[in-house]
Amino acid sequence: MADYTIDEGFNPQTGVHTRVHFEDGQIIHQKTFDAEPYLKAAEEARIQSEGKRWGDGQIIGTLPPLVYAEIQAIPDPQERDQKIMAFFRQNPAFVRFSKALR
Repeated sequence: MADYTIDEGFNPQTGVHTRVHFEDGQIIHQKTFDAEPYLKAAEEARIQSEGKRWGDGQIIGTLPPLVYAEIQAIPDPQERDQKIMAFFRQNPAFVRFSKALR
């Protein structure tokens, strides 16, 4: 059996590129995540929100799909909020409103 790859393409909404490899009689399902669109959007939002007041309804950041899925699995809302803020502190490039980390 020959080795080959099926490229299922890039999903711009999730940032995930999917490929299926057939190698040595095995099937390997590969998904890679491209954070660049999320990081670019967050940077643009930080620039636009600079100097704006803190308030309800302010979007503070964007969670990548895999992180979002992990956090949604946490049943306690306070624990979810803590995990979200911990993610943004560790990954400030995903923050859309810079005052959220001050």
